[in-house]
Amino acid sequence: MTRRNFLLFVLGTASLLTYLAAFGLEDLRKNTIGFEIAFFGAFGLYLAAAALVVRSPGQSAASSRGTLLLVFLFALLFRLILLSTRPTLSDDIYRYVWDGRVQANGISPYRYPPDADEVAHLKQGDRTVWRYINRKPAVTVYPPGAQIAYAGIWRVVGDSVTGFKTAFVVAEMIGGIVLIRLLRRFGQPPERALIYLWSPLLVFDVAHAGHVDGLMLPLLIAAFWARVTDRPKLLGVMLGAATLVKLFPALLLPALLPLSWPLSRQTIRAPLKTLIAFGGVIMAGYGVYLFGGASPIGFLPQYFTENFNLGLAHPLFEIAKQMDMPGSTPANAVTFGGLAALSLLLVLKLAATARDSLARCAWLIGWYTLFTQNLFSWYLLWLLPLIALFVEPGRFLGFRLAPMTAWLIFSGTIALSYVFFVRWRPVPETQVAEYAPLYALLLLSCVVRFWPIVLRSPSLARRFATNAARVSR
Repeated sequence: MTRRNFLLFVLGTASLLTYLAAFGLEDLRKNTIGFEIAFFGAFGLYLAAAALVVRSPGQSAASSRGTLLLVFLFALLFRLILLSTRPTLSDDIYRYVWDGRVQANGISPYRYPPDADEVAHLKQGDRTVWRYINRKPAVTVYPPGAQIAYAGIWRVVGDSVTGFKTAFVVAEMIGGIVLIRLLRRFGQPPERALIYLWSPLLVFDVAHAGHVDGLMLPLLIAAFWARVTDRPKLLGVMLGAATLVKLFPALLLPALLPLSWPLSRQTIRAPLKTLIAFGGVIMAGYGVYLFGGASPIGFLPQYFTENFNLGLAHPLFEIAKQMDMPGSTPANAVTFGGLAALSLLLVLKLAATARDSLARCAWLIGWYTLFTQNLFSWYLLWLLPLIALFVEPGRFLGFRLAPMTAWLIFSGTIALSYVFFVRWRPVPETQVAEYAPLYALLLLSCVVRFWPIVLRSPSLARRFATNAARVSR
């Protein structure tokens, strides 16, 4: 066993103890402090392991296979520990099971809310699912791809919450395998997949909480792989399928579109294939539920009026309050207006390589994350594959001071948002601890990135020195 593999074995074994501690807490929402201690214990060990695989030089094929075996072995053990736990950090999975049950009885999940009289017969004798469903007066919010998955999984495992979670865990583990192929395509060590597979955020939010994002991740990573391997049809299909599961991936279409200027009969073929495939998948998915007696849009319009765990959207809500208007109005305008502007920029100024197009996805995800009015911890999971691909070694905790490092740290601090679940209202001190490292690291990353440019420009340097002198006075 190499020295690196020995260290990974030690870090993985120590991590097992943190997940066993979380397992012993049973209700993680009631035992929030204990959960946070277990989570950040796991996260600290995870950062050490991630720094180890990022900083280490390339290995022989045999040694690399040994490292990958360790990575997948511990990734599987982490998940097995939490798989049988009751999902107390979130109750979303109970709606998944309910929607599957409703469809098994020939009813569209978009037609009736769980407390409707028309579906009252489906809850008779049920003591394990219906009582835990959230938003009982509201129809489902999940898009058709997720609903198709719920219907299929229910027909295999029935009302088993653990069965549903197992399906999602298998899916996101497959995502790790596809990620390895992507890493090899970039000439990077495949063991960097650890950054994805060992993430406590991914382990807790899928193996414990059972979020459907676990099903979306392999489809999204496959879309990344299709873009890099120049397969425009597959890109459209995979991105469309990922969108049908979670909607968010649609935001990445402008960054991933294989477009090239100037437009001609030759250059338009690839993006056209992608758009047709993407649109076809979306239309087919929604078409399945179009004639079910209700709109497949479901609860989505109401969702955009809510807010939770506000980041940079918080001042927008304060401004809206002063203007006597809903806070969601300016927040959504800034979020989606900014995404539209970024998308236009990405289309007009094309990425030099397919690898660069993947890196640009982080711009869109970053903007959405910073300004969205609803930021639950599992909304950050789609960043993990990009972090695994692009985070670089350096002196800050073993990583380079760059935006990807900021997002890596935020994939840990965002777990502090679970503190809000205790009484379902924000805790200001916790939000500062959650967001401050992200803002500080992003700002410092910009300084590090642009400081050499300032030094090379005498006029900018003089202006900076003058402003600094004024501030000091």
